[in-house]
Amino acid sequence: MSNNLERTHLYDWHNQNGSVVPFAGWEMPVRYSDIREEHMAVRENVGIFDTTHMFRFFISGPDAVAFLQFLTTNNVRKLEVNDGHYSTCLNEDGGTLDDLMLYRVGEQEFIWVTNAANGPKIFKHMKSHADKYDVTVEDRSRNVVMIAVQGPKALSLLNKITSVDATQYSRFTCNPVSIGDYRCYLCRTGYTGEDGGEILLLDTPFDESGKKRATEFWEMLLEEGKEYGVQPCGLGARDSTRLEAGFVLYGHELDEETSPIEAKIPYAVKFKVDPHYIGYDVVKSHKKEGVSKTRIGLVMIDRGIPRENYPVLLNDTEIGITTSGGFSPVLEKGIALAYVPPDVVEIGDTVHIKIRGRSRKAEVVSWPFYDPDKYGSTRKE
Repeated sequence: MSNNLERTHLYDWHNQNGSVVPFAGWEMPVRYSDIREEHMAVRENVGIFDTTHMFRFFISGPDAVAFLQFLTTNNVRKLEVNDGHYSTCLNEDGGTLDDLMLYRVGEQEFIWVTNAANGPKIFKHMKSHADKYDVTVEDRSRNVVMIAVQGPKALSLLNKITSVDATQYSRFTCNPVSIGDYRCYLCRTGYTGEDGGEILLLDTPFDESGKKRATEFWEMLLEEGKEYGVQPCGLGARDSTRLEAGFVLYGHELDEETSPIEAKIPYAVKFKVDPHYIGYDVVKSHKKEGVSKTRIGLVMIDRGIPRENYPVLLNDTEIGITTSGGFSPVLEKGIALAYVPPDVVEIGDTVHIKIRGRSRKAEVVSWPFYDPDKYGSTRKE
């Protein structure tokens, strides 16, 4: 591996127990066993992911709310202390610089969690506007390990190790908790469609002591989670679970030429906000007047597994292109996300995806791809 790649605190454990690959400037585990096995552990039991490669920015000061309202598209003023929400950060043309989670951990203190590949870009973007506000922007990514605990048994595992009942916290909250002698934030969010949380370990500097503490915490999760069928999960299961849930991935469904309205994540965008955020007028026009492309879901009818950048055809005419694709272990079929012009197809229509030069039938569907009564955070079974 190249010495230019970054490593998380848990790199040695991953390297000894899993298959490590380059990802977004990092050396990260793609799997430990079988990706489908890890995927189904998340859907049926509980899986843990090292997400320390993502960036964690701490924003504080008297103007923190106004600053964040100018930079992000959701309504920051509506966040109560210990609440969080999903949002986007746009350029002047309404294109997406990144999608993010924003947590309010104090009256004037926030944590912004952003994608690994976009961390330096977003930090520079924030700093370029910070001098107009009374705010402090800090990158504490290297001193705060982040581990996602996801699945229908995730809260059972969290309750076993935390000092509080994790079920008292609703989704999209971020609360300080103690886990043994670890000071943490427990964020009731995730990227798999399942219930669970993301744990921020606050006192984990990127040195030998911090790496040791992070590894001990990770191994404690695996030991305490044995009765719940816990499995360590890599990037493969992280991507397959998020795709099955219909979630966007930056660099695939989102980029600087794509607005959140085109990406069909309207819940990340609010319009009754003041001051108007960067890109406001463009996304408002997209909402009011329409868009030139829109995101759809596809499930294979024929055999075949679609990947990104495969042509989508309607009546032998190319209408769009896939942005993400793969195998759904729940459906045992190929699935994909794609962009097509609006109003060209609707749910239930049949299109074709050109897979390795051969046209294969697929059905236009909504997401999540799984039955939400059986899987995911809204399951009833």
